[in-house]
Amino acid sequence: MALKRIEDWDEFLGPPQIVSNKTNKPSLRLDREAASKAALSGDHWHDNMLKLVGSWFAMGNTEEEIHDLAEYHTLPGYTVEQTRPEIQKMIDGAKRKGFGLVIGNQRQAHGVIHQDTIYMKSHNQLLLLGPKGSKKKDTRLTNFFAEIALETTKVDGRDSLKTFSVKGQLSDGKPLPEVEVNAADFDRLDWVLNHWGAKAQITVGPKHKEHTAAAIKFCSKPVERTIYQHTGWITEGGKHTYLSASGGIGANGRNDAIETELQGILASYDLPPPSEKGAFDFNIALDQFEELIEGGIGLLLLGSVFRSVLSEFEPCTVSVYLQGTTGTFKSAIAGCLQAFFGKNFQGSHLPENWSSTGNAIEKKAFLAKDTLFKVDDFVARGTPSEVSRLHRAAERVLRAQGNQSGRDRLTSTTQIRGAYVPRGLILATGEDIPHGHSLQARCAILSIERGATDTGILTDLQASAELGQFSQTMSDFIRWTAEKADKEDIARLLSEAHSECKEQLANDGHTRMRDNLATLLSGLWLLLEFGREQAILSDQKIQHCKAQAKNAAHKLANLQVIVDKEASEAERFIQLLQSVLVMGRAHVADKFGNMPDHSLALGWKMIGAGEHQRAEGQGAKIGWVFDDCIHLDPKAAVSVIKSLSSSNGNFLGSTERALAKALREANMLAKCDADRNLTKTSVEGRRTYLLCLRLDLVIEQDGPPPKSPILDCSGDDIPF
Repeated sequence: MALKRIEDWDEFLGPPQIVSNKTNKPSLRLDREAASKAALSGDHWHDNMLKLVGSWFAMGNTEEEIHDLAEYHTLPGYTVEQTRPEIQKMIDGAKRKGFGLVIGNQRQAHGVIHQDTIYMKSHNQLLLLGPKGSKKKDTRLTNFFAEIALETTKVDGRDSLKTFSVKGQLSDGKPLPEVEVNAADFDRLDWVLNHWGAKAQITVGPKHKEHTAAAIKFCSKPVERTIYQHTGWITEGGKHTYLSASGGIGANGRNDAIETELQGILASYDLPPPSEKGAFDFNIALDQFEELIEGGIGLLLLGSVFRSVLSEFEPCTVSVYLQGTTGTFKSAIAGCLQAFFGKNFQGSHLPENWSSTGNAIEKKAFLAKDTLFKVDDFVARGTPSEVSRLHRAAERVLRAQGNQSGRDRLTSTTQIRGAYVPRGLILATGEDIPHGHSLQARCAILSIERGATDTGILTDLQASAELGQFSQTMSDFIRWTAEKADKEDIARLLSEAHSECKEQLANDGHTRMRDNLATLLSGLWLLLEFGREQAILSDQKIQHCKAQAKNAAHKLANLQVIVDKEASEAERFIQLLQSVLVMGRAHVADKFGNMPDHSLALGWKMIGAGEHQRAEGQGAKIGWVFDDCIHLDPKAAVSVIKSLSSSNGNFLGSTERALAKALREANMLAKCDADRNLTKTSVEGRRTYLLCLRLDLVIEQDGPPPKSPILDCSGDDIPF
């Protein structure tokens, strides 16, 4: 039989059958072994676990013992932390039914006790009834009556917190203030003294506190409700609903049955109901975003807004990084984009700032599900420790967005607690760009030059945002998306748009670049499709917007190639090598250890005067120059270069082997042996393996750079 409520236990347990044996334990009709096997196989897991919990509780197992038994019934794909709350609900139900109730010091040996024989309310007091048929009198537990009026489950998308709203009154009829108690703390009853004081008393006696907690739950018939503490999509019964501070939006418009509770700045994610008479016309907004920034970058930014809403159907693995100096209006532009999710957003009122801790940014980005999450003002200034902390926070958050994974933690009981991973799309702004080639490859970096923003159009966009026109467009788009999602069409439309955009982009630069830009374009593509279906946009307007956006994406791709090159480990190594030589932190000699040509550029300087003047190499000797090549001792060179990079606040963390491989892949090696990235060479009377670079990479020379033969050192897995 299917069990959907606790009352169904009476039917399957039935009258207890007492077995005549020494233990005198009741033998129930339930076949626990069969129920256990069925639950482990995934066959009606909930029903079988409900039977098992009722049976275990009736047999006298404690709550902790039941949780230990239930742990072994955790199904694949679920964690013990996810299973435990479900089992606790079943245990609480068993308590209300009286399974295994302790009376005095004796555990019930009669099987199931019915509801009308356990606890009762009398004259605003809670009583423990004496066993039926015994001479033991009823026991007064409290001088007050309390009941759970409301049972609330708060869901953040990973964890759930259950709270009870408890009402009460003293035996003289005086009302007690309503109390909200975490369900996990309820049974300890500390809240009685903390909130109701000394007047509310629990009778002294064995197990009376445990009975009081059970009696309150037994006499309660709470209203149950669920409150969501995150934005974005949820699914109930195959129907999709999008959450904001004002509730839910589905295919049929506003869903008033959904409750949300967004805290702090997240409360500004507040969408109006969808339009009743057709979708809001956004033709003018499209034109304004196209002309807002030189090169049509505004259309790509608009695409990121609407792509963020679709993260439920395909997670975003890119962050948008808006870079520009003070006076480029990047925060004001970001405010207009953020206003699509609430008209109260603007340039000085944005979801997050890089001055917050990494933990805070990470948690908010997790709660801001399926939405644009703006993190403003990355400026690497201050003490070395402050700059380092800022870069670590950016590394942590932006990498988590790009990889859709984060840093797991351990609980106080050494259980693994999952990471808070960004579930929308991060829009970051800053004057500086966070360090790291691979980190920057996980971002679409849009650089805004001073004077490139049309301030007149920006002012008009801000006015439209304050009037709620952008959030109205988003609300209408979300209803359309919900219709498509309910028909299981939205994932297909998104995949087709992404593939179409990716095919039309160049394959230069980092391998992630095409996918990053296609992600932004696909959001714009679905906005345009929405406009077409709602008869807002003409086919001509759609084709024009697509062409302009693709042109902007091509230009951005070319700039991204330059950024990728400048941020690469190979390029940084060469730049740092030039610096250590010019600064006199190291020098390069000729093949015999003497002063070479181009000595001043290679770390040498003249000291003394007149006949006592001589050349002297500065710092450590890290290599030799001959045959138009610089031959570096890898260990010596990397040691000096890492020291400089550390003092600059942008540490070059790669190993010698990784740097040699990066230089080879960047075609910066003049030669190398066939089986490794180094070449064996004689210097100062000894033969050793050295890193051979073209001289023109380090110093500029008159005339064309020398053509050095490059041996075939292809292959990804050759030794160092």
